[in-house]
Amino acid sequence: MISLSLTKMHACKLCGRMFRVVLRSNRALLSRFNGVLDSTGRNTSVRSCSSTAYPSSDSVNESGTKQKKTSINPEEVKKFNALASKWWDTKGELKGLHSMNRLRVPMIRDTLVKHHSISKKSRPLEGLRILDVGCGGGILSVPLAKLGAQVTGLDASEEAVKAATAHMARDPSLKDTLTFTHGTVEDLVASEVRDYYDALVASEVIEHVDALDDFVGSSCDLVKPGGSLFFTTINRTTQSYYLAVIAAEYIVGVVPRGTHNWNKFVKPEELKDELKANNCHPRLIHGMFYNPFLNRWNWTGSTEMNYALHAIKEPEL
Repeated sequence: MISLSLTKMHACKLCGRMFRVVLRSNRALLSRFNGVLDSTGRNTSVRSCSSTAYPSSDSVNESGTKQKKTSINPEEVKKFNALASKWWDTKGELKGLHSMNRLRVPMIRDTLVKHHSISKKSRPLEGLRILDVGCGGGILSVPLAKLGAQVTGLDASEEAVKAATAHMARDPSLKDTLTFTHGTVEDLVASEVRDYYDALVASEVIEHVDALDDFVGSSCDLVKPGGSLFFTTINRTTQSYYLAVIAAEYIVGVVPRGTHNWNKFVKPEELKDELKANNCHPRLIHGMFYNPFLNRWNWTGSTEMNYALHAIKEPEL
Protein backbone atom coordinates (compact mmCIF):
# COMPACT_ATOMS: atom_id res chain seq x y z
CA MET A 1 0.00 0.00 0.00
CA ILE A 2 1.32 3.45 -0.88
CA SER A 3 1.14 5.76 2.13
CA LEU A 4 -0.14 9.33 2.23
CA SER A 5 3.40 10.59 2.69
CA LEU A 6 4.37 9.06 -0.65
CA THR A 7 1.42 10.74 -2.37
CA LYS A 8 2.51 14.04 -0.91
CA MET A 9 6.01 13.58 -2.23
CA HIS A 10 4.73 13.24 -5.79
CA ALA A 11 3.71 16.87 -5.67
CA CYS A 12 7.29 17.99 -5.01
CA LYS A 13 10.25 18.55 -7.30
CA LEU A 14 10.87 15.01 -8.49
CA CYS A 15 9.04 14.93 -11.82
CA GLY A 16 5.71 13.99 -10.20
CA ARG A 17 3.80 12.60 -13.17
CA MET A 18 6.46 10.19 -14.35
CA PHE A 19 7.09 8.98 -10.82
CA ARG A 20 3.41 8.31 -10.08
CA VAL A 21 2.98 6.11 -13.08
CA VAL A 22 6.00 3.97 -12.19
CA LEU A 23 4.98 3.58 -8.54
CA ARG A 24 1.45 2.48 -9.41
CA SER A 25 2.89 -0.29 -11.52
CA ASN A 26 5.06 -1.41 -8.63
CA ARG A 27 2.55 -1.72 -5.78
CA ALA A 28 3.55 -5.34 -5.16
CA LEU A 29 7.20 -4.31 -4.87
CA LEU A 30 6.38 -1.53 -2.42
CA SER A 31 4.29 -3.83 -0.24
CA ARG A 32 7.30 -6.12 0.18
CA PHE A 33 9.25 -3.27 1.78
CA ASN A 34 6.56 -1.60 3.87
CA GLY A 35 7.23 -3.95 6.78
CA VAL A 36 10.61 -2.32 7.27
CA LEU A 37 9.04 1.07 7.77
CA ASP A 38 6.93 0.51 10.88
CA SER A 39 7.96 3.96 12.08
CA THR A 40 10.69 6.51 11.58
CA GLY A 41 12.21 5.64 14.94
CA ARG A 42 15.78 4.43 14.90
CA ASN A 43 16.22 0.67 14.95
CA THR A 44 19.23 0.49 17.23
CA SER A 45 19.59 -3.25 16.82
CA VAL A 46 20.75 -2.71 13.26
CA ARG A 47 23.65 -0.55 14.37
CA SER A 48 24.78 -2.96 17.05
CA CYS A 49 26.92 -5.88 15.96
CA SER A 50 25.29 -8.78 14.20
CA SER A 51 26.76 -12.21 13.67
CA THR A 52 27.96 -11.18 10.21
CA ALA A 53 29.71 -7.99 11.28
CA TYR A 54 33.04 -7.35 12.89
CA PRO A 55 32.79 -6.39 16.57
CA SER A 56 32.30 -2.68 17.17
CA SER A 57 34.65 -2.81 20.13
CA ASP A 58 37.60 -4.98 21.17
CA SER A 59 36.41 -8.47 22.14
CA VAL A 60 37.72 -11.98 22.51
CA ASN A 61 36.58 -14.79 20.22
CA GLU A 62 36.10 -18.46 21.13
CA SER A 63 39.77 -19.24 20.61
CA GLY A 64 40.77 -16.51 23.07
CA THR A 65 42.19 -14.25 20.36
CA LYS A 66 41.49 -10.53 20.67
CA GLN A 67 39.56 -9.28 17.68
CA LYS A 68 40.29 -5.96 16.02
CA LYS A 69 37.97 -3.07 16.79
CA THR A 70 36.14 -1.76 13.75
CA SER A 71 32.82 -0.21 12.81
CA ILE A 72 32.93 -1.77 9.34
CA ASN A 73 30.59 -4.56 8.25
CA PRO A 74 32.23 -7.10 5.86
CA GLU A 75 29.02 -7.28 3.82
CA GLU A 76 29.25 -3.56 3.13
CA VAL A 77 32.86 -4.00 2.02
CA LYS A 78 31.80 -6.73 -0.41
CA LYS A 79 29.25 -4.39 -1.97
CA PHE A 80 31.88 -1.78 -2.70
CA ASN A 81 34.50 -4.30 -3.81
CA ALA A 82 32.02 -5.26 -6.54
CA LEU A 83 31.90 -1.64 -7.74
CA ALA A 84 35.66 -1.43 -8.41
CA SER A 85 35.33 -1.08 -12.19
CA LYS A 86 32.51 1.49 -11.98
CA TRP A 87 33.92 4.29 -9.82
CA TRP A 88 35.02 6.49 -12.72
CA ASP A 89 32.11 5.83 -15.05
CA THR A 90 30.56 9.30 -14.85
CA LYS A 91 27.40 8.10 -16.58
CA GLY A 92 27.03 4.82 -14.73
CA GLU A 93 25.56 3.68 -11.42
CA LEU A 94 27.75 6.06 -9.39
CA LYS A 95 27.13 9.18 -11.46
CA GLY A 96 25.30 10.76 -8.52
CA LEU A 97 28.54 10.82 -6.53
CA HIS A 98 30.30 12.60 -9.38
CA SER A 99 27.58 15.22 -9.69
CA MET A 100 27.55 15.67 -5.90
CA ASN A 101 31.02 17.22 -6.21
CA ARG A 102 29.26 20.32 -7.53
CA LEU A 103 28.07 20.92 -3.94
CA ARG A 104 30.52 19.23 -1.62
CA VAL A 105 33.81 20.40 -3.12
CA PRO A 106 32.96 24.14 -2.92
CA MET A 107 31.48 23.64 0.56
CA ILE A 108 34.68 22.04 1.87
CA ARG A 109 36.93 24.51 0.04
CA ASP A 110 35.08 27.66 1.10
CA THR A 111 34.66 26.53 4.71
CA LEU A 112 38.35 25.70 5.10
CA VAL A 113 39.46 28.90 3.36
CA LYS A 114 37.34 30.95 5.75
CA HIS A 115 38.30 28.94 8.84
CA HIS A 116 42.03 29.12 8.11
CA SER A 117 41.94 32.67 6.69
CA ILE A 118 43.54 31.52 3.43
CA SER A 119 44.06 34.10 0.68
CA LYS A 120 45.52 31.88 -2.08
CA LYS A 121 43.31 31.62 -5.16
CA SER A 122 44.81 29.04 -7.51
CA ARG A 123 45.52 26.34 -4.89
CA PRO A 124 43.54 27.54 -1.86
CA LEU A 125 43.94 24.35 0.22
CA GLU A 126 47.72 24.18 -0.10
CA GLY A 127 49.34 23.33 3.23
CA LEU A 128 46.27 21.58 4.66
CA ARG A 129 46.12 17.83 5.33
CA ILE A 130 42.76 16.17 4.61
CA LEU A 131 41.66 12.60 5.33
CA ASP A 132 38.91 11.38 2.97
CA VAL A 133 37.33 8.45 4.83
CA GLY A 134 35.45 5.95 2.70
CA CYS A 135 37.06 7.46 -0.38
CA GLY A 136 35.96 4.69 -2.73
CA GLY A 137 37.56 5.26 -6.11
CA GLY A 138 38.72 8.75 -5.14
CA ILE A 139 35.85 10.75 -6.66
CA LEU A 140 36.13 13.41 -3.94
CA SER A 141 39.81 12.93 -3.07
CA VAL A 142 41.01 13.96 -6.54
CA PRO A 143 39.40 17.44 -6.75
CA LEU A 144 40.47 18.22 -3.17
CA ALA A 145 44.07 17.32 -4.05
CA LYS A 146 43.88 19.49 -7.16
CA LEU A 147 42.99 22.40 -4.87
CA GLY A 148 46.40 21.95 -3.23
CA ALA A 149 45.57 19.89 -0.13
CA GLN A 150 47.64 16.90 0.93
CA VAL A 151 44.91 14.28 0.72
CA THR A 152 44.90 10.75 2.09
CA GLY A 153 42.08 8.59 0.78
CA LEU A 154 41.13 5.79 3.17
CA ASP A 155 38.79 2.90 2.40
CA ALA A 156 37.98 -0.52 3.86
CA SER A 157 37.51 -1.87 0.33
CA GLU A 158 40.83 -3.01 -1.07
CA GLU A 159 39.39 -3.13 -4.58
CA ALA A 160 38.21 0.48 -4.31
CA VAL A 161 41.68 1.57 -3.21
CA LYS A 162 43.21 -0.24 -6.20
CA ALA A 163 40.78 1.53 -8.54
CA ALA A 164 41.58 4.89 -6.94
CA THR A 165 45.31 4.31 -7.20
CA ALA A 166 45.04 3.27 -10.85
CA HIS A 167 43.07 6.38 -11.72
CA MET A 168 45.51 8.63 -9.85
CA ALA A 169 48.43 7.16 -11.81
CA ARG A 170 46.96 8.64 -14.99
CA ASP A 171 47.46 12.18 -13.68
CA PRO A 172 51.12 12.94 -12.80
CA SER A 173 50.10 16.22 -11.14
CA LEU A 174 48.59 14.25 -8.25
CA LYS A 175 51.63 12.18 -7.30
CA ASP A 176 52.82 14.63 -4.62
CA THR A 177 49.46 15.54 -3.12
CA LEU A 178 47.37 12.35 -3.07
CA THR A 179 47.78 8.89 -1.56
CA PHE A 180 45.34 6.04 -1.01
CA THR A 181 45.35 3.60 1.90
CA HIS A 182 43.44 0.40 2.60
CA GLY A 183 42.08 0.43 6.15
CA THR A 184 39.66 1.99 8.62
CA VAL A 185 39.64 4.98 10.96
CA GLU A 186 40.03 2.54 13.85
CA ASP A 187 43.22 1.21 12.21
CA LEU A 188 44.67 4.73 12.04
CA VAL A 189 43.77 5.49 15.65
CA ALA A 190 45.40 2.24 16.80
CA SER A 191 48.60 2.75 14.78
CA GLU A 192 51.79 3.43 16.71
CA VAL A 193 52.51 6.58 14.74
CA ARG A 194 49.22 8.44 14.44
CA ASP A 195 48.76 11.28 11.97
CA TYR A 196 46.48 14.21 12.71
CA TYR A 197 44.60 16.08 10.00
CA ASP A 198 43.39 19.62 9.49
CA ALA A 199 40.14 18.20 8.16
CA LEU A 200 38.37 14.86 7.86
CA VAL A 201 35.70 14.15 5.26
CA ALA A 202 33.23 11.26 5.44
CA SER A 203 30.90 11.75 2.49
CA GLU A 204 28.15 9.16 1.98
CA VAL A 205 29.82 6.85 4.50
CA ILE A 206 28.15 6.83 7.92
CA GLU A 207 24.97 5.26 6.55
CA HIS A 208 27.09 2.15 5.85
CA VAL A 209 28.82 1.67 9.23
CA ASP A 210 27.66 -0.65 12.00
CA ALA A 211 28.73 1.35 15.05
CA LEU A 212 28.12 5.07 14.59
CA ASP A 213 29.58 5.98 17.98
CA ASP A 214 32.85 4.13 17.32
CA PHE A 215 33.18 5.55 13.82
CA VAL A 216 32.54 9.16 14.85
CA GLY A 217 34.75 8.83 17.93
CA SER A 218 37.68 7.50 15.91
CA SER A 219 37.15 10.15 13.23
CA CYS A 220 37.26 12.92 15.83
CA ASP A 221 40.44 11.43 17.31
CA LEU A 222 42.21 11.86 13.96
CA VAL A 223 41.50 15.59 13.64
CA LYS A 224 43.73 18.28 15.10
CA PRO A 225 42.25 20.52 17.82
CA GLY A 226 40.48 23.31 15.97
CA GLY A 227 40.23 21.14 12.85
CA SER A 228 37.15 20.43 10.75
CA LEU A 229 34.94 17.42 10.12
CA PHE A 230 32.61 17.23 7.10
CA PHE A 231 29.83 14.69 6.65
CA THR A 232 27.22 14.14 3.97
CA THR A 233 24.65 11.43 4.50
CA ILE A 234 20.97 10.45 4.33
CA ASN A 235 18.39 11.28 6.98
CA ARG A 236 16.23 8.44 8.32
CA THR A 237 12.74 9.59 7.37
CA THR A 238 9.69 8.22 5.58
CA GLN A 239 10.66 10.30 2.57
CA SER A 240 14.19 8.87 2.42
CA TYR A 241 12.85 5.33 2.65
CA TYR A 242 10.69 5.67 -0.44
CA LEU A 243 13.03 7.85 -2.49
CA ALA A 244 16.57 6.77 -1.47
CA VAL A 245 15.79 3.06 -1.20
CA ILE A 246 12.64 2.07 -3.08
CA ALA A 247 12.80 4.56 -5.94
CA ALA A 248 16.58 5.01 -6.29
CA GLU A 249 17.46 1.32 -6.11
CA TYR A 250 14.43 -0.60 -7.33
CA ILE A 251 12.59 1.73 -9.70
CA VAL A 252 14.84 4.39 -11.20
CA GLY A 253 18.05 2.37 -10.72
CA VAL A 254 20.19 5.36 -9.74
CA VAL A 255 22.33 3.12 -7.49
CA PRO A 256 22.74 -0.67 -7.38
CA ARG A 257 20.09 -2.65 -5.50
CA GLY A 258 21.05 -3.36 -1.90
CA THR A 259 23.33 -0.33 -1.61
CA HIS A 260 21.41 1.14 1.33
CA ASN A 261 19.81 -0.12 4.53
CA TRP A 262 17.23 2.43 5.68
CA ASN A 263 17.72 1.46 9.32
CA LYS A 264 21.32 2.63 9.10
CA PHE A 265 20.42 6.12 7.91
CA VAL A 266 21.35 8.78 10.48
CA LYS A 267 19.20 11.62 11.74
CA PRO A 268 20.99 14.98 12.07
CA GLU A 269 20.32 15.03 15.81
CA GLU A 270 22.03 11.65 16.23
CA LEU A 271 25.14 12.78 14.38
CA LYS A 272 25.23 16.06 16.30
CA ASP A 273 25.03 14.18 19.62
CA GLU A 274 27.90 11.86 18.70
CA LEU A 275 30.06 14.79 17.65
CA LYS A 276 29.34 16.76 20.82
CA ALA A 277 30.23 13.69 22.89
CA ASN A 278 33.68 13.85 21.26
CA ASN A 279 34.25 17.58 21.82
CA CYS A 280 33.32 18.50 18.26
CA HIS A 281 30.76 21.23 17.73
CA PRO A 282 28.43 21.39 14.70
CA ARG A 283 28.68 24.74 12.93
CA LEU A 284 26.64 24.21 9.77
CA ILE A 285 23.96 21.83 8.57
CA HIS A 286 22.32 22.13 5.19
CA GLY A 287 19.82 20.02 3.25
CA MET A 288 20.68 18.53 -0.13
CA PHE A 289 18.31 17.41 -2.86
CA TYR A 290 19.08 15.10 -5.78
CA ASN A 291 17.10 14.97 -9.01
CA PRO A 292 18.02 11.62 -10.61
CA PHE A 293 16.39 12.50 -13.91
CA LEU A 294 18.70 15.49 -14.35
CA ASN A 295 21.57 13.99 -12.30
CA ARG A 296 21.76 17.27 -10.43
CA TRP A 297 22.21 18.17 -6.76
CA ASN A 298 20.97 21.39 -5.17
CA TRP A 299 21.06 22.89 -1.70
CA THR A 300 17.70 23.03 0.05
CA GLY A 301 16.38 24.25 3.36
CA SER A 302 15.02 20.79 4.20
CA THR A 303 17.11 17.98 5.69
CA GLU A 304 14.37 15.38 5.16
CA MET A 305 16.45 13.56 2.54
CA ASN A 306 20.19 14.25 2.32
CA TYR A 307 22.19 16.72 4.38
CA ALA A 308 25.71 18.05 4.84
CA LEU A 309 27.19 18.87 8.24
CA HIS A 310 30.35 20.72 9.24
CA ALA A 311 31.79 20.56 12.76
CA ILE A 312 34.86 22.01 14.49
CA LYS A 313 36.91 20.07 17.01
CA GLU A 314 37.32 21.98 20.25
CA PRO A 315 40.66 23.84 20.27
CA GLU A 316 43.19 23.17 23.00
CA LEU A 317 43.28 25.75 25.77
